[in-house]
Amino acid sequence: MSPAVSPAGTRDCLGFNRLIPDSQVSSSLANGRVAILEAAIGAVSTGNHAVEMQVNCRPQQTLCRPAQVVGKGYWSGVENRVELRPGPAGSGIRFVREDLGGSCVPVSLSNRIEATKRTNLQAGNATVEMVEHVLSALAGLGVDCCEISLTAAELPGLDGSADAYVAAIDQVGIKPLDGTVTNPLVVQSPITIEAAAGDAVIEVAPPTTAGLRVHYSVEYPGSPIPPQQYEAAVSPACYREEVAAARTFLLEEEARKLQEEGVGLTVTTQDLIVFGENGPLENELRWPNECARHKVLDIIGDLFLAGRPFFGDIVARRSGHCLNAEVVAAVLEAEARMAGSM
Repeated sequence: MSPAVSPAGTRDCLGFNRLIPDSQVSSSLANGRVAILEAAIGAVSTGNHAVEMQVNCRPQQTLCRPAQVVGKGYWSGVENRVELRPGPAGSGIRFVREDLGGSCVPVSLSNRIEATKRTNLQAGNATVEMVEHVLSALAGLGVDCCEISLTAAELPGLDGSADAYVAAIDQVGIKPLDGTVTNPLVVQSPITIEAAAGDAVIEVAPPTTAGLRVHYSVEYPGSPIPPQQYEAAVSPACYREEVAAARTFLLEEEARKLQEEGVGLTVTTQDLIVFGENGPLENELRWPNECARHKVLDIIGDLFLAGRPFFGDIVARRSGHCLNAEVVAAVLEAEARMAGSM
C-alpha cells in the first residue's frame, strides 16, 4: 500500500486514498510510514478450519432496547446525552446528531479525520468526536448494528474508560438478528506498520482464535509511567472483566499544556489518570498495567472503523490512534485487491 501524498508532498498518516492538506496534519502524524511486508485478507478463509467455522456461524447482533449514557466531553466540556438504539440487520454502526437535525455519520474509515489523541469522524458538515470508547464497548461485546443518538459532537469522557457504556448495554441486553451472519475481516498474512521514528509499531498476523488477540507494550523511557504489558484474547467476558474499566492516561505536563490551550478545562484528576513525577495524581490505578489495558481498549475501538469484526493477532508497542487506523486501511486495501483479482 502506498501512502497518499498531498500536493505539497506530505503523506497521509493513514496511507488512505484521500489527500489531507499539510495544515491539517500534525508533524508527528505526517511522519508516519507504512511498511507492509505482505497482506492478503479473506472474509472467511483462515486456513484454520475450527476458526473458519466460528467465523461463519455467528449472527449479527444488536441491542434489545435503547440504552442511555450522559456526560461531558473531555475536550469541549459540553454535556452530551447519548442513546444507543437497536439497529436493523446490515446497518452497521452510525451516529446521529440530533442537534443537527438528525445528520448521520456512519462508522467508516473513510469518514475518519485527523485529531489529536482521539478518533473523530465526519460526514458532510456533521462531526463526532472521541468515538473510540463507545466503539470499543460495542465491538468488545459483539454489537454489530446500532444507532448512536447524540445531542452534541463530542462523546462523554466519563471516567476515561468504556465501563459506563458496557453497563448501559448489559442493562438492556444484546440479541441476535435472525437470518444474518457477520462478515469479519480476517488477516491471512503478516502486516507490519510502524512510525517513521521507529518508536511505535503494530504487527498483525492471521488469527489463532476465532476473533481478535492483542498484545500491547507500554514503553515511555524517562517517564513516570512504568513499562508494562497486557495481552487479551478478546471476548465479551474478557472485555467486561479485564478491559472495559481501563482508563485514559496522560502526563501532568500534557494535561497542563492542554488546559493552557483552553482544552479540557472541566476535567480533573478524578476523571482520568494523570501521571505526576511519583505516579497518578489524586487517583489510584485499577491494575498495575492499566495503561496497557487502556491501549488495548483503544485498539479494539479503532479497529471497528472497519464497520465489522476484525479477526487477527496483534502485537503493538506504543501505537496510538493513527497507527491503529493504518491497520484498518491496510486490511481493507488488501481485501479490495483480493476481490479485484478474483
